[in-house]
Amino acid sequence: MAILRTTRCTFAAAFAAWTFAGAAHAQGSAVDEVRRLVDIGRSDEAYPLCAQIDRDAVPQADLWCGVAAVDVGRTGEGVLSIERYVLRTPDDLRGRLELARAYFYAGDDVSARREFESVRAGEPPVPVRAGIDRYLEALSAREAQYRTRVRGYVEAGGGYDSNVNAGVAQADIALPVLGPVTVVDFGVEKRAGFGWLAGSVQVNHPVAPGVAAYGGLVANGQFNASESDFDIAQGAATLGASWQTGRHTFFGTYSHGELSVGGDRYRRSDGVTLEWRHAVSDLATLSVAPQYARIGYPGENAVRDSDFYALGVTLRKAWLTTWQPVLNLSAVGAREENRRDRDDLGRDVYGGSADVTVSPAPQWALNAAFAFQRSTYMGPIPLLGFTRRDDNYSASVGALYFITRELSARVEAQYYRNDSNLALYEYDRYVVAGKLRYDFK
Repeated sequence: MAILRTTRCTFAAAFAAWTFAGAAHAQGSAVDEVRRLVDIGRSDEAYPLCAQIDRDAVPQADLWCGVAAVDVGRTGEGVLSIERYVLRTPDDLRGRLELARAYFYAGDDVSARREFESVRAGEPPVPVRAGIDRYLEALSAREAQYRTRVRGYVEAGGGYDSNVNAGVAQADIALPVLGPVTVVDFGVEKRAGFGWLAGSVQVNHPVAPGVAAYGGLVANGQFNASESDFDIAQGAATLGASWQTGRHTFFGTYSHGELSVGGDRYRRSDGVTLEWRHAVSDLATLSVAPQYARIGYPGENAVRDSDFYALGVTLRKAWLTTWQPVLNLSAVGAREENRRDRDDLGRDVYGGSADVTVSPAPQWALNAAFAFQRSTYMGPIPLLGFTRRDDNYSASVGALYFITRELSARVEAQYYRNDSNLALYEYDRYVVAGKLRYDFK
């Protein structure tokens, strides 16, 4: 939530144009300099200047020096200073907004929500509303620590998929031992437009200080216009509990998942994940998550039944600078052990991913991501006597626009490439899509 500190800097100009039009700005050179530094995100330089200002003689000094105090971590001082300003000028909505921020960082959730909602009711400009909505969302997340929270969303959209079946580019390929072969039409890449539907509901219920139980349902599906045999629908149910102590939070989650292809049940899984999450600082979080899942396939695919073990490590880092960048770095090591004595269907996996999100404006978010995964199979393929190894690469870019606090629109483009030492498993794929999402908060 500390990333929200720079939201004020992003929409300060728009808010000023709305609330300060016609007001007298010549309040003394020292106050003008404090305000200038605060509005460009340099409160650490502004705060020392406040010691030289007579706040009784220049009332606006209470506002800008209070904001600077909040930004440098002196929230108690900042709250008192901005409260004094608001008492003198109760109609100044910029002052009310800064008071809401001060309450937020002081941990006074009730007062912060009251002030944010009061300012928002005044129909401020879109960038200001978007910034307020971010704080309200952060308040909701924080309130989940002591009150039951139910959230959900529905999402719909569509797009184009260049390879819905992850098939080879052409039917004629060469394999070790067998030489030239012709892949049946089912295994050659199929292109299609598609529709997309997704939804989720999540419940978080505090049961004791620092302890909460949670559960949820999530489902999504890609439904191809001309290749319905490759429609994919999947869903999962989760149940778990968390315990927070200081900067450490521990999670334990059970999940059951189902996957269907072409309308037929293809795979099921039951798994347990443990996670330790550590707040390294206000702007950085480290998590370590071991996982086990038992995977089963119906019918003829039962030969693929496996046990899956994984360990994932993730680092999340945010910066209080222009565009508010947030970086996620992840690494994973895993083993999928086949339970049907088919080592050629078991594999060792390792990989990593990186994604970065920036916010050029409060209502916009831009994202870019890259991931790599290597799969080394544990035994030779029957008849071929050859052990498979795959390298999978993916890259994506996307843009998200918040139309309202609940409604958002997203466009995204993804590219996948699977390289393999067996031509049968090599493919390229790109997907472009547009989606609308409504969040229930």
